Amino acid sequence: MAGQKQEHTTHLLGAAVVGKTHPRIELRGRLDSLNAAIIRVQVLAREAGCAQLEGDLEELREKVGELLACEVRDIPCSELSLWGLTDEEIHERSHFPERSYGLGHILPHPDMGRWAAELNVLRTLVREVELCACRAFETDEGMERPDIVKVLNRLSSALYILTYRYLPEGYDRTIHFARK
Repeated sequence: MAGQKQEHTTHLLGAAVVGKTHPRIELRGRLDSLNAAIIRVQVLAREAGCAQLEGDLEELREKVGELLACEVRDIPCSELSLWGLTDEEIHERSHFPERSYGLGHILPHPDMGRWAAELNVLRTLVREVELCACRAFETDEGMERPDIVKVLNRLSSALYILTYRYLPEGYDRTIHFARK
């Protein structure tokens, strides 16, 4: 749909005008919602005096902003690097947490406490954005933007491993971990 912008349309790239239900426009909205959710948890962390969590989430929020800018400008995005961890380290830790944290995979439970629960919500929101990106960029020939999909995949892994940092003391003595 090229031409003049109307209320039910918006710009996709350059002069290209699409309906607001276009999958890439939906992805942009989901990234915006994810950013808002991260900010909400940052505000809660600030109010509770948890400066470390607020800072950890700022790195994440900046990456979400970069993803949105790369999608809108149609430019490649860089690999994920957060909290001094590379893309591969994030992937490894999320798949084999017992190696890094001495604990199995977390089974979400109310005993995980406020911060771990908030991080788990953010992780699930990232997974929803990732699915939206897959729908937006899937073509008959494959994936148009595998860089964005990969970063989103790693963002959910990053939130998963960050959750270990914010589990309450003694959580490791509960039964809320998957055992191999």
